[in-house]
Amino acid sequence: MFLVIKYRLFLDQFQVVLRYYKKPLFAFSDLALAVFYLFSNPYRICRKFLQSKGFSFIHAYGETPLTTLEHIVKTFEITSKDRWLELGSGRGKTCLWLSLYWGCTVRGIDWVPQFADRASLLARLFSLPRLSFFRQSFHEADFSWPTVVFLYSTCMSNQEINNLLLSMKTLPDKAKVITISAPLTHPNYRLLSSTFVSFPWGKTKAYLQEYFKKIT
Repeated sequence: MFLVIKYRLFLDQFQVVLRYYKKPLFAFSDLALAVFYLFSNPYRICRKFLQSKGFSFIHAYGETPLTTLEHIVKTFEITSKDRWLELGSGRGKTCLWLSLYWGCTVRGIDWVPQFADRASLLARLFSLPRLSFFRQSFHEADFSWPTVVFLYSTCMSNQEINNLLLSMKTLPDKAKVITISAPLTHPNYRLLSSTFVSFPWGKTKAYLQEYFKKIT
């Protein structure tokens, strides 16, 4: 399975070069991101961080392929006018693409210091005003800001998601929340749509929900 995932990651990066490197700024910044992690594996970085925090499940890291992300934003009609908040932005590759290729204003949240700090450095090096990163937990995020929240919820328990939803009460009315693998089962969220998506580990569904403050 490991070799299959590595092969799929290679194919995805090949597609990234073919499809998205037509924008020079994205090409240069994506190459710079690769250089940042040339001698440090992001999976290992995340695993060591989770171990240091005492977590039993330490293999939680994963990245959304950009071809999958493009399918999500097209299907769910995300536009350059949206303000995108990614919870668990990792290296920041998806945030980079959303800002430079799709045109959104983007904030990435991650509590792994290496991820948040290196991504912030990249945004400064390339003077990307619509892209910012914060080293903080999900619960510390400013949820009054985004029109779209993206949550890779595959590895999260129901209790973790419910706790997060308490922090998300400051979301603007009718803000969109995209989750992976399972929809939100909460009266403040209405399921709008879903679509099949592909990840290196297999296929699942992405779900689009809309937040309503007035429902209790």
